[in-house]
Amino acid sequence: MIDVIFNFLIQFDLLIQNNLELSLILYFLFSFLFFTFSLPGSLIIILASSFFFGFITGFIINITTIVLGSLCFFLFFKNIFKKYFNKQIEKFSDKLNKIIKKSSFEYLVLLRLIFGVPLFVQNLFLSTLNISKTKFIISSFIGFTPYFLLFSFIGNQFSDLIEIKEFQLSNILSFELILIFLILIILLLIRIFFKFK
Repeated sequence: MIDVIFNFLIQFDLLIQNNLELSLILYFLFSFLFFTFSLPGSLIIILASSFFFGFITGFIINITTIVLGSLCFFLFFKNIFKKYFNKQIEKFSDKLNKIIKKSSFEYLVLLRLIFGVPLFVQNLFLSTLNISKTKFIISSFIGFTPYFLLFSFIGNQFSDLIEIKEFQLSNILSFELILIFLILIILLLIRIFFKFK
């Protein structure tokens, strides 16, 4: 069964390499639509892009499509909420906006850094807040970048099919990488804490 999967991946990779420009455009559009609808399973999309297109190209596709797709979702639901649920959402969003007013940018980045919260939930939550498109785009870019760099790296490592059989998570999740994530989160929390004083 594993040999069948390897053969399929090799054939699919050859097809992509023989039609690289068309493959890039189609994959970009597919990823954009996938992230616009905030569908589950984004990790597969992220890994696949760098598996087939390499680390840098895969990362650029991933970060661009998730930021633009999330922005479309954000704007669509912001308009839906404003049009149909304005009174109900206003009470909820007023309380949240007061809480995060001083450090809204840091909270937005932290929300994006929290691993495991579905993209749909994040984008739906953000569409209830009073935040600008610029702040949304920048905080999404900064918040998603660490994970997307990591997952693009992992997907690129998978591209060498021999390494798939020998792949160990410890080769990628080093102490230094985890420490960088923790320091980034702690710095954001400290900045939020001091803004409230």
